[in-house]
Amino acid sequence: MSKKSFPYSEHILQWVWNELLFDTTSLTTECGKSLRILNQGILNRSDGPDFKSSRLLIDGMEWHGSVELHLISSGWVSHNHHTDRNYNNVVLHVVAENSPRKVHTLSGSAPFTLNILPYIHSGLASFLSNFDRSRSLPCSGNLTFLSQEIFQEQIERSHQEYLSKKVDDFLCFFSPSISQSLAWKNALILSIFDGLGISGNRHQMRELASTLLTKKYESLAQLKSEATNIAFENPDIKWNYKGLRPHSHPSKRINTAIEFFHFVKSTPFEHFLTPESHKIWFKWCGNIGIQNAGLPKILYATVFLPSLYFLGKLFQSEKIIDSVKNEWNLFSAPIPKILLSEFTQLNISPSVYQKKLGSVHQLREYCKPKKCSECLVLKKAISS
Repeated sequence: MSKKSFPYSEHILQWVWNELLFDTTSLTTECGKSLRILNQGILNRSDGPDFKSSRLLIDGMEWHGSVELHLISSGWVSHNHHTDRNYNNVVLHVVAENSPRKVHTLSGSAPFTLNILPYIHSGLASFLSNFDRSRSLPCSGNLTFLSQEIFQEQIERSHQEYLSKKVDDFLCFFSPSISQSLAWKNALILSIFDGLGISGNRHQMRELASTLLTKKYESLAQLKSEATNIAFENPDIKWNYKGLRPHSHPSKRINTAIEFFHFVKSTPFEHFLTPESHKIWFKWCGNIGIQNAGLPKILYATVFLPSLYFLGKLFQSEKIIDSVKNEWNLFSAPIPKILLSEFTQLNISPSVYQKKLGSVHQLREYCKPKKCSECLVLKKAISS
């Protein structure tokens, strides 16, 4: 590792400590004490030190306490740890600079300090020393020596995680206080309206759906009339028209949403309890007179399939669950290029990510927040 600085974030530094990605055989504190890590501790995701319940052998004496990490030692003061009693139990201050300062806790104790830089494994050092932090994707300059397969594996993992996330999103609309069949149908309607509100009118569409679910109607025509009155005469629903294309205009989206509302309500619940229930969506699209392409196709994957997966879990039907998983794995749709434009920096064939919903999840959950330490790409890089 370069002796100048650690080239990435504290999040990565925490990961280095947690996974012990450094030479632990000959550690020495800044005051010259030998250090042996008996247990690196448990990563703390709430207030307080980065790692708790650590066990360290320092100069032959066993210490139990916490470990705090900073890129530079001045982070201790700038983060006000010296005035925070939560840090009184810190035994070791791990930093990534060559001239760290001594720090003190509120109680007056002075944690030992370890400069981790000289001990970081060469594989990780080689990768991180080439990180280009000016890029939106830090790994983009380093993928030339990685196989395309590992990137594809990560996209596949993100694809499965995305299904779980969309099931959780659906669950947010499910009300356990009413019958399961009614709660599931209502949640599906709310989810469809929410999806058709992309982008800019999701809240407004949910408000409309919630109001309509309290109404009774005799026909589709009556439902459409009621929806129009509520949507455009209720001053509490303020529609966003800025930057919308004609096909995204609220009146058009509402009309489509009402058609789905009607079909969800009129379809017998038992029809959803079969392994072939995913085909209902295609029938609805045909009846509405829209193609299962573009946004309707995306909603099929991000709303309808997760709703059926949840239904399978609710009724303990492995056949429904397996059917949804199969559809999800086979699903491909053209993702808007603007969403995946950052992947063009990579030395990877576009065919790997262009039609995978997992690519969207990868960007949102890993790349944008720079959770590189949780990504297979980085893990493979440092092990190769």
